[in-house]
Amino acid sequence: MSELEPKQAIHALTCRYAQAVDRRDFSTLAELFTADARLSGPGFHMEGPQAIAKGMAELGQYRATQHHVHQQLVDIHGDTATGETYCVANHVYQQDGVQRKLDWGIRYQDRFERLQGQWRIAARELVVDWTQDLPLREA
Repeated sequence: MSELEPKQAIHALTCRYAQAVDRRDFSTLAELFTADARLSGPGFHMEGPQAIAKGMAELGQYRATQHHVHQQLVDIHGDTATGETYCVANHVYQQDGVQRKLDWGIRYQDRFERLQGQWRIAARELVVDWTQDLPLREA
């Protein structure tokens, strides 16, 4: 197997994570993690797939989110891998009758494991490099 195949599978995994979060598909989200997975970021830390899914349900405070996965660098070490995944996450919400969009420039510090031939997220640390919060103009 070439090194490209696991990297493509891991990139698809991170895209499925973004899709599950944005669609609020928390049962699918839980399936993307190992049994002892950790997800952490500014002001939060969750352990285990069910706790992660439950914690991510807090995104319900936003009318919509879109996580745009960008470049990803991954180092494969047999059935484990480490990587850094860039993302811009858009969060649409309403405040004082005004639609707003909160954007985060994110770098995920990732650790992955291959279990029974499938890559899963073992640890994901969300590092926020920048934020922007602006009124959203209607289309």
